Amino acid sequence: MQIKIINQWITVVFSLLAVITFISLFLANFYLNAQINTLIKQRESLDLAHKLSAGSDGLSNAVRAYAATGDSSYEKLFIKEATVYKHRDKAVYGLRNLGATPEELGLIEMAKRNSDNLINLEARAFEAGRAGNLELARNLVYGPTYLSEKERIMAPIQGFQKKIELRLLEEVKQAGWRTNASLVFAFFMVFTMVFVVIVGQVFFYSRRVVSPLVRLNEAVSQLTIQEKADELFTFDDGSEISVLAQSIKYFHQNALLAAELQQFRLRIAEITVELYKAQDLATLTQTAMNQISLFLDVHHGLLYVADEEGQCLNLIGGYGLPIDQVGRKVLFGEGLVGQCALSKAPIHMNNPPENYIKIASATGGAVPACVLIHPLILNNHLLGVIELAAFRQFNENDQMALAEISLALAMSIEILSHKAV
Repeated sequence: MQIKIINQWITVVFSLLAVITFISLFLANFYLNAQINTLIKQRESLDLAHKLSAGSDGLSNAVRAYAATGDSSYEKLFIKEATVYKHRDKAVYGLRNLGATPEELGLIEMAKRNSDNLINLEARAFEAGRAGNLELARNLVYGPTYLSEKERIMAPIQGFQKKIELRLLEEVKQAGWRTNASLVFAFFMVFTMVFVVIVGQVFFYSRRVVSPLVRLNEAVSQLTIQEKADELFTFDDGSEISVLAQSIKYFHQNALLAAELQQFRLRIAEITVELYKAQDLATLTQTAMNQISLFLDVHHGLLYVADEEGQCLNLIGGYGLPIDQVGRKVLFGEGLVGQCALSKAPIHMNNPPENYIKIASATGGAVPACVLIHPLILNNHLLGVIELAAFRQFNENDQMALAEISLALAMSIEILSHKAV
């Protein structure tokens, strides 16, 4: 009877610990998904803010073109944007649905109101143009009052972008911390279950339980989040202990994958934030190359920016680049970089020819083992190309990371281009 009672208690305690472990793993997966969703929300929010800015710019471009030429088609284009396409209204609606804070929505609403106010000034310009006074129309849309009103639209949008970047980055960090805490707690529960099994069963099943459990405990005691679980493969005798060992092994593998994914996403988020801080193309290039060289272990990198006509690329700067190469132009379709720009598709080349590129150093140059060229595309519009070279092969994770960083680079270039205007 005593053995039965002890076994019942052991079963109850073990079941409770298993439930707690399952809950911990569920929470860890929940917070990991929350972290990923926050990153997606950040990208969507910034894209919608850009659309709001682009909608206002579209109205400005139409009225200015009308003032300059008197062509009524530009007035029709203006009316379509304001009453049919309504990109600004759609952007505000999308930001509300993404769960922006009242303070952030206040900035977007302010930008929308200021944009609506600007329409009144633009309507006066159209009225002057229809009356044949294009000079007055041009004064209205190119004068200081118009530029001041335009700045009142862009300033809240830029403030919104900064606030949402900081808030969502903090949410990513919080979700990452909760994920780690849940994983550590779940790992602790696994160790606790092992301890309960050892203590509860060692006095009753010395030959079939105690010895295997001791060996399992030795293996698990050496196990950390960084170590592999190869030693757990020795517990493969078909017993209950081997099942437990396999559970620990699979949990450890999942913990490794979760930790690696978390670090991967968090690092990309940190790089994205650093890129958005850049105030000009030179700073953006330096920041991008410094961050990418550390993250992807590259030894050579070049950043090209497309010209306004979309005919050639200008070499802005790079990493491991001779100074006299800065400013070099590459036509679309010229070489691999130009081909990447023309096709808007990445190019991955292992073991490039010796005459293609050499990574410069103080003692000379060396041929890289791999070259990866990626287009910088935003809203199907090519903004530039980034070229990387390394003494190792780029794997799928490297290419996925570069794809996300390329999107952040494209958005940064777009934002800087609007600032320049």
